[in-house]
Amino acid sequence: MEDLKFKKFAEFYDACSDLINAKLILADAKIGAILKCITESPELFATVGECLINFNFDNEFSKAQVKNEMKALFFQLPEEDSKVVALVYGILSECDTHQLDLHQFIRDFFITDDGNMSYGFINFVQSVVYPFRDTLCEMVGFLEREPKEEEEEDEEEVEEQNDQLSEFFENITRILTQIKEAAHADRKVKQDRLEEINITIDALLQAVDIRNLKIINALLISLNYLIAPIKSIRFYNQELQDCLLDFYEG
Repeated sequence: MEDLKFKKFAEFYDACSDLINAKLILADAKIGAILKCITESPELFATVGECLINFNFDNEFSKAQVKNEMKALFFQLPEEDSKVVALVYGILSECDTHQLDLHQFIRDFFITDDGNMSYGFINFVQSVVYPFRDTLCEMVGFLEREPKEEEEEDEEEVEEQNDQLSEFFENITRILTQIKEAAHADRKVKQDRLEEINITIDALLQAVDIRNLKIINALLISLNYLIAPIKSIRFYNQELQDCLLDFYEG
């Protein structure tokens, strides 16, 4: 029985992960598969149901539409785990029933400067679906939950942590900009790989703007996969890894 339960969790996790490999035109079927995995798992279905109690989808959907310092509109998930699950479940459900136009949703919040819908879709999956996947899997015990910070902290300690966080974001922004410039300058980098690097870095910079470490960590894994084979970027990639190591171990 326990094996079957975790098999259902794995199927849900894989269905979410597989969405990024789908063409946008076929996304409806993949989203339907994700929702089916939830309904077929009593634990996942019950957990989502608990998150939906007293949840106002229209209100939270509106609150998630924010502007950054450059007045650009983007989509920011809530901080509370239960609201992340409820909101994204609602988005996927409305896409599945065509009450929400996925193409327009991507155009409004996830499209890149070059207007590439395919990479806007990737941005949507990485910024919305993956955090939903990981959060729900943590809530049912399929993934290990990150330890929560102590609620009460000394004011000086909080200020010091904020300073460290600001320095970390500044360094990450600088290194990501250098990686993007180096990738464009390297004629050996194929166009499709360059576009993937662009969309991932753009998504990372948005995540830095809203200071969302969970999204940043997920996207950095994708970026490392993309740039690791590129010799001209190895120095910057190593600097990026050192920056992460200093931040999390410092």
